[in-house]
Amino acid sequence: MFDGVRRSAAQPLFWVCLILVVALAAGYLMRPQGGRANQAVRSSLRTTPDGVAALARAIERLGRRTRARMTPLADAKPVRGTVVLLQPVSFASPREVRALLNHVRAGGTLLYAPRYAAAQNRGAVRWPLMDSLGIRFRTLPLGEALREAEDLETRWADHRLASDLPAPGPAAHGVRLASDGDTAATLPPPVTDTLLTAVDEDGTEWIGAAVLRIGDGRAVIVSDARPLSNEYAANDPLAILAIRAVLGYTPESDTVFFAEYHQGIRSDVSSAQVLADFFLGNPAGRALGHVVAVCVLALAFWGMRFGSPTPAIAPPDRERRSPLEHVSALGDLYRQSGADGTAALLMLGRLARSVRRPPPRDVDEADALLGALDSRPGADAPLAPVRRALHADPIDLPNIAAGIDEHLSRRKTT
Repeated sequence: MFDGVRRSAAQPLFWVCLILVVALAAGYLMRPQGGRANQAVRSSLRTTPDGVAALARAIERLGRRTRARMTPLADAKPVRGTVVLLQPVSFASPREVRALLNHVRAGGTLLYAPRYAAAQNRGAVRWPLMDSLGIRFRTLPLGEALREAEDLETRWADHRLASDLPAPGPAAHGVRLASDGDTAATLPPPVTDTLLTAVDEDGTEWIGAAVLRIGDGRAVIVSDARPLSNEYAANDPLAILAIRAVLGYTPESDTVFFAEYHQGIRSDVSSAQVLADFFLGNPAGRALGHVVAVCVLALAFWGMRFGSPTPAIAPPDRERRSPLEHVSALGDLYRQSGADGTAALLMLGRLARSVRRPPPRDVDEADALLGALDSRPGADAPLAPVRRALHADPIDLPNIAAGIDEHLSRRKTT
């Protein structure tokens, strides 16, 4: 086993594979931070349980184009159609909120689910877009927040978007409108069509989903985007409600844009670009690339052949030998080493193979072979010169070879 390992270690292919394995392991250990998400990201580009790729593909199959918007909502090319903003990781700035509301007033649609976050001693966080729309989260009691419980009972409102839907499941969050007594909103109280009502333990009603009519457009508000995620969308009727709203409020000529910029995705980067950025723009990646390059160059020089070991054509001053000269030189080598008897027996092995007999192992067996092959006895027998050369002192190897050749050539002609 150890001999096999040592032989493998002597091959360049073994070292190539070893370098690749080490480079992959080092690349994994030194991979850029952010490869794993510690919070739910409602991105249409994610097929993980927390993403909303299933929602985007369902909308696409039902006749509306979908695109991932990688740019901010302000200082960028305006869009037509529907903007989907589900529990954004980064909140929209005041300028982006203004641009988004102008888009809705002009006849566009917004599908919005704010991200719940608790502010210290001040209830739930009020994001700028929530302030502008005039909606507030129900502040979760500490026990519900810790166990992430869905303690709100829900029921559908009498609306065409909610008709014939299965009974909704319990909800974890609810919102209320500024028109219910909060005057901090930056917009006049919008006309509201409630789609889903949530009731807490005290019997207080909250909004689980609603349509806010703003100007010529609409904002569809969902209190929690978890039912729209890949993990729950197949079994939660709230996902069907969201798809119905997008299809109903988006003309066929418009597009549904998923705001990926606010999910932390700044550009549509391929895997090849990510790998190139790691090896070219990251210090650890550049160091790893240099090590791999040096190892590959070392292997290339190690396995490189500098010319052929034997020329394909003999140079003019080194003409090749004839077969007889080759045999004579080989005989001289055997004679100098004191093994001319062995050489003679090896030559006679060719003669034995021609008649399908075992090769001779000593001089007696060689004499028996020659006697069996002679067609007539005596000094004039065809193989008599071979016998005399075998018993000469020293053994005459060239005559043995010549006699064998002559005998075999006569057999072919007869």
